[in-house]
Amino acid sequence: MTNNRGQEVSGDLVMTESEISEMIAARSFANALKAIEQIPLSARTPIIQSAYALCMAEVKGNFKGSASICHEAIKKEPKNPEHYYRQGRILLMAGRKKDAIWVFRMGLRYGRHRGIIENLGAMGIRRPPPLTFLDRSNPFNKYIGILLTRLNLR
Repeated sequence: MTNNRGQEVSGDLVMTESEISEMIAARSFANALKAIEQIPLSARTPIIQSAYALCMAEVKGNFKGSASICHEAIKKEPKNPEHYYRQGRILLMAGRKKDAIWVFRMGLRYGRHRGIIENLGAMGIRRPPPLTFLDRSNPFNKYIGILLTRLNLR
């Protein structure tokens, strides 16, 4: 049951989107997941959906299901970078770094998001290959790059 402000009311429990976001920011994913599970599916906003997806990935390790739930939230509210941030985090946990980078960059198109910027910064930027006329996967590029890095020339 929801009140007139769209807040979930279950007995004495009133959970708002901001309270759930605060739990997630405090890395209290299990508590946030319990709170979200008490909200009926029909009353979940896209922000709650993406929060649920992130909590499910963190607590239960269900990355595939979490990614699809978060994708649904993005479909409903495509210009909110928070959804892209949460989707990118889920993809990183699943070991899909390339996809996560792509999702983070898509999120930056719709606004600056501190979490996206921090995650992209933590992953680092790849340097161009030493021999640009050869493919990055070429063994010469790989070993010359390793050598230059060890000699602190790169």
